[in-house]
Amino acid sequence: SVDSIFHSVSTLWSIDIYKKYINPSADDHAVVKFGRATIFLTLITGIMFAWVNVYVKFENPDFALTHWFNEISYYAKNGFVFLIICAAFLINPSKNLVFYVLLGSIIIAVILKWLFPDMNYFNRSTIVIIVTSLVVAIPTWLKSGLQHSRKELITVSDPKVGQLAIALLLSLISCHIIFH
Repeated sequence: SVDSIFHSVSTLWSIDIYKKYINPSADDHAVVKFGRATIFLTLITGIMFAWVNVYVKFENPDFALTHWFNEISYYAKNGFVFLIICAAFLINPSKNLVFYVLLGSIIIAVILKWLFPDMNYFNRSTIVIIVTSLVVAIPTWLKSGLQHSRKELITVSDPKVGQLAIALLLSLISCHIIFH
C-alpha cells in the first residue's frame, strides 16, 4: 500500500541514512521532521511521475509504458543489485567508494543510453552492474586480498539450498534460451 511505501521510505532515510550518516547527534524531533520531509518529497515525486505518465499516454496512446517504466526503473535498480553484490561477495569494501559508485551507476547508465540509444535496457543494466561491481571489487581485493577460496564461495549451508540454487540457475538459462 501507499502507506507502507511512505513508512519504509521515511524510515530508511530518517533512521538509516540521516541519523546514521548525516547528523548522528540528531534528537528524535529532528529525525521525525526529516522523515516527514522525506514523505513529502516522495509524495511530490509520485504525483509528478503519475502526471508525466498520464501526459505521455494521452499524447501517444500506442506508446508502450511498460517498457518505459522498466527502462526508467533500471536506473535505480542497477544500484541496488550492485549493493547486494558488494554485501554478498566483498569483505570490508570502502564505504565511501561504494556510496560514490552507487551514485555513479546512474551516470554510467545515462552515458550508455546516450552512446548506444538502441541498446536494450537489460543489456545496459548488465554492463552497469558489472562495471560498478568491478570498480569496487578490484580495489577491495587489492587492499585485503581474496580472503575466501573458490570452494568457500560456493559452499552452501544446506544441500537443499544448493539444489535450489542450481534449479534457479537452470531455470534462468532455460528462460534465456526460450525467450531470446
